[in-house]
Amino acid sequence: MKVVHLCNLPLPAGHPDYGKIQTHPGRWVLNLALAQKARTKIQPILVVQIPGAKVDYQKEVEGIMVHYLAAPDRFRSTTLFYFDARRISAYVRKLKPDLVHAHGTEDAYALAAQATGLPCALTVQGCYFIINRELPPRLFSRGRVVQGTEWLALRRAKHVVVKSSYVKNELKKKFPHLCLHEIPNTFDPRLLEIPIDQPRRMGDLAFVGTMVERKGVHVLRQALEIIRNEYPDSFLKIHLHIFGDRPDARADSYEGREKQALGDLLGNRLILHQTIQGTLLAQELSTIPVLVAPSLEEMFGNQVIEAIMVGTWPIVTEQTAMAENVKDVGFGCCVAQKDPKQLASTVLSKVFEPLVPSVATKARTTILARMGPEVVAQGHLKVYQEIEGNRQVAFLK
Repeated sequence: MKVVHLCNLPLPAGHPDYGKIQTHPGRWVLNLALAQKARTKIQPILVVQIPGAKVDYQKEVEGIMVHYLAAPDRFRSTTLFYFDARRISAYVRKLKPDLVHAHGTEDAYALAAQATGLPCALTVQGCYFIINRELPPRLFSRGRVVQGTEWLALRRAKHVVVKSSYVKNELKKKFPHLCLHEIPNTFDPRLLEIPIDQPRRMGDLAFVGTMVERKGVHVLRQALEIIRNEYPDSFLKIHLHIFGDRPDARADSYEGREKQALGDLLGNRLILHQTIQGTLLAQELSTIPVLVAPSLEEMFGNQVIEAIMVGTWPIVTEQTAMAENVKDVGFGCCVAQKDPKQLASTVLSKVFEPLVPSVATKARTTILARMGPEVVAQGHLKVYQEIEGNRQVAFLK
């Protein structure tokens, strides 16, 4: 079975626009494709649109063929992604897949998969009808437009893969016609090679992700301010590592303001790493005792799983999929949303606490059993077989 995945993936070093265009750093679809190739008879191909790129580009990435499509980087959402969907779907049809799997409703991929006219599955990894409910955008904004195109895609969809019960329950209420399949993201198997019992830099915290309001960076900053005011001796031992910041962020943007405030607060104890490659990030995390993820909304939280895999204790917020994963795995703790005082107290209780290797190893084993490559590959294969089976029944009728 040939499956084309429409997804995000960082540019490879050989791409003509490498280093010039900022792309989504996530590689979880590549992890899925690697698992499918190794553990099933699926032939996965990735198609990645790169707005702003000048030329199409093909390259094998870790044994998976990836097609990078050039696209304009203006007026995409204002045209309801019509031209993106037409461009991508035409390209995909030339690849002659048996099935198309679109990852995400926040851009053109879901609409493009449906425009191919081929059997398709949709993975929902960030629902704008949920995000906009928590953080209402301006009346005329990309967020509003994307919520509309998401609605169109989900109204037409049938088989949808979700990453958590949290998202599954929300979709069930909003789109009761959907056939929902709960399958978590898998991880890069190379994480298993990173020792869990490495020496930790006591007092160090990690934040992983884009510095946007939804990720709760301001709540983390407020928690650190509380620690400075109430526990000054402990505060002086705390270092904050941020992975995923943008060096070109405008000074008047949310990220710019929060970086300035954190810099004023911590001085040289704020370490900005920008975006780094996945296994390098995991190696960094393996020497940091605590990951802080105070998101106001989160659909899965890959950074939390990767942190647990290398023995880094995650502190996450309730009412998110991250809390679901932490509770299921039994490693990490949850705090109330938008509660910097509770976050400050929890950080202090964990950032100087030595790791118990046996507890961390048990958590890693649990993740392997729940979302290892074999489990996730087989889960997706069952979805594809169900789609194919339904298609054959409909054809016979």
